[in-house]
Amino acid sequence: MLLSQTQAQPVSNPTYGAKVSSLSAAAGDFVQLRNVYKSYGENLVVMDRMSLDMRADDRLVVIGPSGSGKSSLLRVLMGLEGVQGGEIMFQGKPYIRGADQSGSKRIDAKLQKQIGMVFQHYTLFPHLSVLGNLILAPVKVLGLNKADATERARKYLARLGLESKLNAYPSQLSGGQKQRVAIARALMLEPKLMLFDEVTSALDPEMVIEVQNVMLQLAEQKMAMIIVTHDMHFARDIATRVVFCASGKVVEEGAPADMFKCPKETRTREFLEKVLYLD
Repeated sequence: MLLSQTQAQPVSNPTYGAKVSSLSAAAGDFVQLRNVYKSYGENLVVMDRMSLDMRADDRLVVIGPSGSGKSSLLRVLMGLEGVQGGEIMFQGKPYIRGADQSGSKRIDAKLQKQIGMVFQHYTLFPHLSVLGNLILAPVKVLGLNKADATERARKYLARLGLESKLNAYPSQLSGGQKQRVAIARALMLEPKLMLFDEVTSALDPEMVIEVQNVMLQLAEQKMAMIIVTHDMHFARDIATRVVFCASGKVVEEGAPADMFKCPKETRTREFLEKVLYLD
């Protein structure tokens, strides 16, 4: 069960590639991107033959300047947008492939249901209560009956410290509470992978801590996550691996201690020097 906390605490960062006895030999095949290409028209390329691997025990934090392809990566992984080329594997199975000649995206809908995403601006339905927001997808997508979905919703709200908000509406919640409800809603489908897209950027500092605590607790529970954030301190605390993107490409990746103290690539160092004081 998730624990209530008043300030964010770092999560230990095991060295990437270290042996983890509880994982299968295929752990490194959890997510694989191979030469993924995505553009909006001819002049705006947001994923330029991007390749990336993710382990089942990774908490992957993606950083980079605006327009580097970070949010596009998450939206593509969630199946919200198609790609023009390349392939994505998920749990060792083909998940997304470049669009065919008709332009339609090719995606495995069953695998898509195993991925959850939390957005920057909550995306809660304002006309539904907290409970209504949480049970909608499990009932419609998974076919759960309302009683079972409600029980599941109560469980997640209790874990996130929101059990008293079951019948509240989004307009009655603070920003931090809305974002925690959005996280609970994503967890309702019991995903294997969680995607977080700048989920604290619209919150004031106190509310940021609320949401970051929830994410740190999910990390303690070994939830696989890909996180896009501009908060370098939080990235250092939660990541097992940091990926720096620029111009739609993966420029550099590595353990947080290495990336933030001694990045190898000039482009990475230039970016970090602007957002973080380097020792």
